[in-house]
Amino acid sequence: MRRLLIAASASAALLLTATACGSQSSSSSSASSSAASSGCTPKLGKSDLVTEGTLTISTNATLPPMQYLDSSSKIVGMRVDLGDEIAKLLCLTPKFVNIPFDAQIPGVQSGRWDMIDTGMFYTPERAKTIKLVPYEIQGVAVSVAKGNPKKITSEDDLSGRTIAVEAPGYEFDTLTALNKKLKAEGRKQVTVRTFTTTADAYQALSAGQVEGVAIVESVTSYYQKDGAFETVVKGMNLAPLALGFGKQKPADAVADALNTLRENGYLAKLFKKYGVTAYSGPLKVSTGAISAK
Repeated sequence: MRRLLIAASASAALLLTATACGSQSSSSSSASSSAASSGCTPKLGKSDLVTEGTLTISTNATLPPMQYLDSSSKIVGMRVDLGDEIAKLLCLTPKFVNIPFDAQIPGVQSGRWDMIDTGMFYTPERAKTIKLVPYEIQGVAVSVAKGNPKKITSEDDLSGRTIAVEAPGYEFDTLTALNKKLKAEGRKQVTVRTFTTTADAYQALSAGQVEGVAIVESVTSYYQKDGAFETVVKGMNLAPLALGFGKQKPADAVADALNTLRENGYLAKLFKKYGVTAYSGPLKVSTGAISAK
């Protein structure tokens, strides 16, 4: 993949995520709970899992600091930390596989992995296809070049701008909904350009090929730290994010683990570390419309 030169620290972040493009390779977690501890009985059995004794977890490792590849191509980030802790409570060995987002739902439906842990937005439509357990809240934010040359400060200021998103997902849908509003008002719509990874989108922004990148706020905040980019719009289309499952029993077991992690304070500590808002509703398999709280 051709990479553009930008500020040194930004280049490092981009290179870490760009290597994930199109990857179908697997990577095992390095959690201290790399095997079920002695005397700990697994909460899920052979018939519940892809591999007995292992919680196989898919993620799209292109979104630092939530899930991404470090310099040794190991999958790391908040959602890896969370998956490791869940597996530990279930007395299972966590194994993360790096999979493009659009393949994750078909994969969990067909039994290729046990759980999706990739920052997948909860929607009632999605809840009809797989079992979803909401656990955090995110909104779409927009990054621009340092100095905000186009003076974008609100959703309305996106009118007529060219904004990049990772391959169609919630951010794409958010901008599509905004375009319907802009069209009804007789205003110029947003030109939405899709890229394979978020790293590609930021490379396009650094090269001046787009005027902004739309992605969840935790990611725009990460890219802002090195000074090359800044977040100018926050909180668009707030919604819960969820873990996804193909089977009911693993979904219920993970929901129980999440409740334990809420009660013992682990979730609050983890979310504070990464600047994430916790979902305050029931940590269980959910269907239909739910609140973004």
